[in-house]
Parts: sequence; C-alpha cells; structure tokens
Amino acid sequence: MKRFGVTDYDNYWESRFADKHYQFTDVHRKIITTAREILGTRKARVLDCGVGPGHVFRVLSDYYDTFGIEISEKAFELYDFDTNNITIWDMNNGLPDYPEKMDLVIASRIVHHMEDPALFVSRVRDVITSGGWFMGIVPNICYYHHRLKFLIGKFPPISRAHVNFQTGPDFERMVTGEGFMLNKLTTPKTTIRAKLRPTLFSQDLIYVFQKQ
Repeated sequence: MKRFGVTDYDNYWESRFADKHYQFTDVHRKIITTAREILGTRKARVLDCGVGPGHVFRVLSDYYDTFGIEISEKAFELYDFDTNNITIWDMNNGLPDYPEKMDLVIASRIVHHMEDPALFVSRVRDVITSGGWFMGIVPNICYYHHRLKFLIGKFPPISRAHVNFQTGPDFERMVTGEGFMLNKLTTPKTTIRAKLRPTLFSQDLIYVFQKQ
C-alpha cells in the first residue's frame, strides 16, 4: 500500500497539473469572502501559508499587503502575478522572519501536511498581531460519505498526502489550546444541512479564530 505523506512536492504538483487539480473552487471563493469580512477595507497584512495554485494570494493582494509561503518551486509555474512577496519555505522548519506582524494568517489545507501541527499553530500565533485572526481550512475526514465508506468496510477517498489525521473538533481543540478563541465555523457549501452541521455534511471546514 502506498505510504501516507508527500516526499517530493514538485512531483506532487506535477501530478496535480496532469489532473488539472488546481482550478478556482468554491473553497477559494469562501476563503476570500471570509477574509474580506474579517478585514474590511482597512489597511492590513495577510500571510497565506501554502499559496498552492495562487488564487487566494492573487485576489487578496488587490486589497491587502499580502505575503505567501509555498514549499514547491513547481507551483510557481502557475503564477502569472507578482511573486516578490512569496517565499519558498518548508513550514515544518518554522516560519520566515517578517519585519511586522500579520493581521490575518490563512492556512488552507496544509495543517494535515505538518509533522507537528500544534507547533505550527504556535508559530503562527507568534506572527499575528494582538487581536488578529487565524483562518484554518481542513479537509473533513468525518464527512458523512466517508463515514458510510467505513461502515461498509472500505477506506474513503482521503488523500494520501496527509501526514496527520484530525477531525474538525480535534483541530478546534488544538488551536484554542494554543491561545486562540473560535469566532466561527463555516463551509463553502450552501446547503441548509451543511450550514447546520458542517462537521457532518461538508467536505471542507473553514475555522476562523481570533488571537486572545
């Protein structure tokens, strides 16, 4: 059986290119909308941890002083915008030094790649201003389709890029344990059941925390 985790992120992105798995999605749209709701029109600094295909970074750069971190040089082949504020970096080794703290840090679908996710969140807290925000987007391993697969004895289609596996509530407890307060849990899905029970009926969970 293929091992979990990614050993070469350039190869990882090459396979995503081949599968055309880098399009602008409802998840990106919801992240951008939520960030705009949090920050409004004020001057703010944003850090996008895991720039990926660049959709969130590109849009938020039009409104805020936006910085990014990306582990794969291959991902840069997608970018058709200014990349001067993007650093090639492995966040398992900490975060780059920034001269000023951030008003919002976004970690979209990367925490499950971290060798020590609690340490990563602690480092994120250190770069956020007092009263600033952390938005964590995590794949929901307890999505009801996945639960049904387990029920009949099959492993659900969870990406083998994961290094660690956390339920949504586990992720929430970890982040609040590092000095954040949960502001809201939302989802890119628009169905009533997903809005009422996102941890059951949404494939992606968007947690918004504020630094205490």
